[in-house]
Amino acid sequence: MTIDPSYVALQLSGYPERTNPSRTHVVADPATVAKFVGTLDRIPVIDTHKVGIMYVAPNQNDEVEILRNTHGSPAYTRFLEGLGRLINLRGQVDVYAGGLDPDEDGEYAYAWWDDIGQILYHTATMMPTSDHDPQCNNKKRHIGNDYVRIVWNDSGLPYRFDTLTTQFQFVNIVIEPHSSGAISAFSNVVHENEYFKVTMQRAPGMLEFAPVGHFKLISAENLPQFVRQLSQLADWFASVFAHTQRDTERVEMKTNWRMRLEAIRRFKNQNPAPEVPDSGGEGLAALETFRDFTTMF
Repeated sequence: MTIDPSYVALQLSGYPERTNPSRTHVVADPATVAKFVGTLDRIPVIDTHKVGIMYVAPNQNDEVEILRNTHGSPAYTRFLEGLGRLINLRGQVDVYAGGLDPDEDGEYAYAWWDDIGQILYHTATMMPTSDHDPQCNNKKRHIGNDYVRIVWNDSGLPYRFDTLTTQFQFVNIVIEPHSSGAISAFSNVVHENEYFKVTMQRAPGMLEFAPVGHFKLISAENLPQFVRQLSQLADWFASVFAHTQRDTERVEMKTNWRMRLEAIRRFKNQNPAPEVPDSGGEGLAALETFRDFTTMF
């Protein structure tokens, strides 16, 4: 659908009747306008997600060992390249940064976005590993607070659901090599017949919500897109589950779109349209006018 630009301009004006209360609100206190606009600026116009990624090297099963990894297998690296786009976090204003600070958490991260949503991946192997932080608490404060974690498991051992100790234990998406001999994951050659086993670990009481079943075998070519979509769905579901898991408390899970709409409606209710004087609008010039674009909602 296309929109004539002149239509948008008309919606922001009171033409042809500037003093028609059905078209224009008169705001007596200009400070409320600045506060309202500031509130909208703090609510993203899209839905945002943050997902943790950890690499488990051969024979590893300890939280600190896993978080201290600074690189993974070639197959893991190829997976990251297909999962999203590499962005520079320094001075980034166009892409959701997921709380990462380039001075503390590394200058680069993988992210993916479309017109209505963005995902930022907290990738442990891309964050600085410092001797001043032997327990990797800086990495854990991000990944441990994510509702969803992608775990690339090259350990050869089963990955325990509670390997990373945190109160936010909701969903783990575990990827393991499944090609013959499992040697392909450590090869620099892109194998045409390379497959990976994807399983999903869920918190107790969480219903099955994704088409994974006991496991899925996914080709290396399709793995990044499958896991990206799965992680976005899992973050939505885990967010709802986190807000509604207690029977004594039911809290609505609101999208950013819904919160922006509620902010607009609150401003509208706090600034009802006044009666327009019969003097042809004399004295209105002394008041700050604000277009009541909320009539469209």
